[in-house]
Amino acid sequence: MAVCGFIDGNIEKTCDNNVGGIKKLYLQLKSNVSAVTLGSPVDEITGFTMVGGATFFEVELTRNTSTYTENENNDEANGTQLITQTVTIVLNRREKTKRDQINLLGRFRELVCIIKDSNDNIVYLGEENGLLLTTNEGGAGTTKADPNRYTLTLVGQEPILANSVSAAALAAVI
Repeated sequence: MAVCGFIDGNIEKTCDNNVGGIKKLYLQLKSNVSAVTLGSPVDEITGFTMVGGATFFEVELTRNTSTYTENENNDEANGTQLITQTVTIVLNRREKTKRDQINLLGRFRELVCIIKDSNDNIVYLGEENGLLLTTNEGGAGTTKADPNRYTLTLVGQEPILANSVSAAALAAVI
């Protein structure tokens, strides 16, 4: 029987404060990132090589509205492992400039995303296969207290969980 690897460390409980939410979200076309540099610790991105001086652009978020998830699906019968990455972005106030930018994100363009969460963890989504804008939902609501917004959902499928990104690597591409 072949051994694919073994567990060589503990998963420890931490006493640190652990809060949810996204602080910052940055997007770019996958085709504008020609390479990532992995450093130490293993699987931390320490650099990005961008095409033609491209940088990631920030999507300004309203606090406590947007999220990302990574769901691992293992199928023993097929011998497959797949990570589904989902980013949900809520943009308040529908207006032409946002609509125009959202139109550019669509059209089956592969995107990549850097997210800084409320614990200051930074991750890179869509690294190998990209993310696609799968839905754009929204409207004006019924009453004046209802939201007037866009809700965008980006989905990608990756072979592994998202790599972390060093703060220096992020600073160099925004």
